[in-house]
Amino acid sequence: MTNAMPGTPPADTGLAAAAGKVAELAAESAAAADSANRLSPPVAEALVSAGFARHLVGPQWGGTAAAPGAMRDLARALAVVGAGCMSAAWCGGVLAAVGRMCSHLPEEGQRELWGDGPDVPLAGSLAPSGTVREVPGGWRLSGTWDFASGVDYAQWTMVGGLVRGTEGPPVLRHFVLPSSDYRVLDTWLNVGLRGTGSNSVVLDDVFVPAHRSFEHRSVLMGDPDPAAPRLHRVPLKLINGLFFVAPGIGAVEGALGAWTEWTANRVEITGARTSSRPGVRLTLARAAAGLDAARLIVDRAAAEADDAEVTPALTLRATRDYSTAVDLLLDSVNGLLRMSGARGQAQSSPVQRVWRDVHCMAGHAALQPDVNADGWAKHALGEE
Repeated sequence: MTNAMPGTPPADTGLAAAAGKVAELAAESAAAADSANRLSPPVAEALVSAGFARHLVGPQWGGTAAAPGAMRDLARALAVVGAGCMSAAWCGGVLAAVGRMCSHLPEEGQRELWGDGPDVPLAGSLAPSGTVREVPGGWRLSGTWDFASGVDYAQWTMVGGLVRGTEGPPVLRHFVLPSSDYRVLDTWLNVGLRGTGSNSVVLDDVFVPAHRSFEHRSVLMGDPDPAAPRLHRVPLKLINGLFFVAPGIGAVEGALGAWTEWTANRVEITGARTSSRPGVRLTLARAAAGLDAARLIVDRAAAEADDAEVTPALTLRATRDYSTAVDLLLDSVNGLLRMSGARGQAQSSPVQRVWRDVHCMAGHAALQPDVNADGWAKHALGEE
């Protein structure tokens, strides 16, 4: 479990406490989710009941976005669930992230989503796709949008599309649709994070009213309204990586615990205990240290997202650090798998599943090391 930064007040949303029960349930069906390419319905429901969907929704709708320590609480909760099933934790992060993004809708759109309460399961496919045609009162959308994690259980899904104006480049907008407006294609056949069920949605000339759309730039920059919750006002890049790397912290923690217990009882074909090998003990120490370092980096980023003065330098450092945490987690899980032998590569081994999941996490656009390092380095060198 991740811990809050020393000297900071504890988070009080209650999400981290509720996450323990979700983790237990998700752990029981983690292998099944990996085989089925989606979470079980009870796990999907438990994520919503625990508070992931409401976590970054505005308080006017009953959400907890304005609660002190909300990002620290989320980071802890995602790690807790990730220790049981990284796919479940990933979907929990998506619930929170899309809820925050949809908080940039006009008030009428927010009311349509959360007027009856904030525990609404959402999915999202952010990259622009399909065709968008502006019509009186809104837009009409057609096409296919991929990688909508948890879409099988979503009541609403957000998709991205480019809107061309009379001049200038096209503008990326997001559109929010009820599940009755789209079909889900079973396209998620991935090497890892299989349980996320990141399937595709298909729209066939669907009308989206103006109140269910917002520009991506409003999410990137943050809500300018000083009365909005802080976590709606901060720039997206300050927190975006946390939604995806925090599940990996929990997953590697779970794999490390399973590997350590297993290795302590392993015997070589020579009859010697596996744990007597210096290379095995070195692997354990390095994996544990890498995990601790990754956790500390993400803890700091979450604490600063909650409380620190927001500056360009802070945002660039956060994106740099999210990628660095991913590299540390990769090193840890790579070492564990290498020292697991053939038995550790079996489908029944949780280490190989986490190894696959963490490598897939590392490919996420928000965690790319070259882009994130370059942005911070240019600022540090005074080049921008």
